[in-house]
Amino acid sequence: MNDHRNLLERSTSLLDNARFLTLATRGSEEPWAATVNFVPLRSPLRLLWYSLRSARHSRHIAENPRIAASIFMTGLPGLGLDGAQLTGTCESVEDRVADYHRLYYERNFPDDTARAQWLLPLSEFTMDGPRRFYLLTVSRWWLLDIERWLRDKHDTRIEIPNASHLL
Repeated sequence: MNDHRNLLERSTSLLDNARFLTLATRGSEEPWAATVNFVPLRSPLRLLWYSLRSARHSRHIAENPRIAASIFMTGLPGLGLDGAQLTGTCESVEDRVADYHRLYYERNFPDDTARAQWLLPLSEFTMDGPRRFYLLTVSRWWLLDIERWLRDKHDTRIEIPNASHLL
């Protein structure tokens, strides 16, 4: 059922359980898609990840911070999948890097042992380090219209107004 509460619950579930975000970027080069491991930050909704500064999508973000992205999960009850598409503005994190470093690793790897295996030193993300954290501030958010798909097999989306302040 596509009532507002259900749409918000589905969106929250995607944000809390999906691990990967596919970015669509464009700089002076041709368009590019890249998959990154993200964690959500809320109020307003932002998605945090890190990438190499030299990566094509990172170079694109430096040229053109407006991006589109998608999040999806498979193996779910019912239809078997769910997904969101979104647009927003992205920037590399240059201040409060230590805070974002801590947030990213604590939320992405709640288990201390797993976190220790994946943890990169803060120096990787500062000064001349090869990586940067990126924040995507979500401006628009759509969900797969599962009800419509089940009814007539039309692959459409439902926009959730003000999603960045509701999720």
